[in-house]
Amino acid sequence: MKLFPSQSFVLHADISAHEAWDNLSGALLKDPKRPLYFIFGNPDHVPFKGYINGSRFNISRNLSYRNSFQAEISGEIFAESSGCKIAIRLSLMPFVKGFLMLWCSFAAMFFLMFISGAIKNQEPKLAFGSLFALGMIGFCSLIVSIGFKSDCNACRKALNAVFKIEM
Repeated sequence: MKLFPSQSFVLHADISAHEAWDNLSGALLKDPKRPLYFIFGNPDHVPFKGYINGSRFNISRNLSYRNSFQAEISGEIFAESSGCKIAIRLSLMPFVKGFLMLWCSFAAMFFLMFISGAIKNQEPKLAFGSLFALGMIGFCSLIVSIGFKSDCNACRKALNAVFKIEM
């Protein structure tokens, strides 16, 4: 059982590894700290922002809005005889993981408090309060999985466009 949602997949492109690196670097935002671009929009919109470190890349989609469940994209490009192979891993941002752990910890603590109070006082009606805490954990799990999955689909489409992969 995974604590946080993630996806891993491999893309096979008909372009060379060098051309794939050129396409990726051309699709990255050059100046991420450009003033007021979040108000007036980004006239030279590029699909990604992030960094290339040697043979690896760590990027995310360049959005004009906030998406808490936005995927962090990390990967590597390998040369093959008939093109290249791109190994990609999509995961939640570290801050979101920390917030979710804190949220679920508090909900689990409230769940245990209600259950132990019901057992200690032999009051079964008090145990119904634990359903609220379980609902908080369930809702959190549902919204994270739906939000992350929809962003992963958008990431896959954008990556296919950058690496010129036809579906």
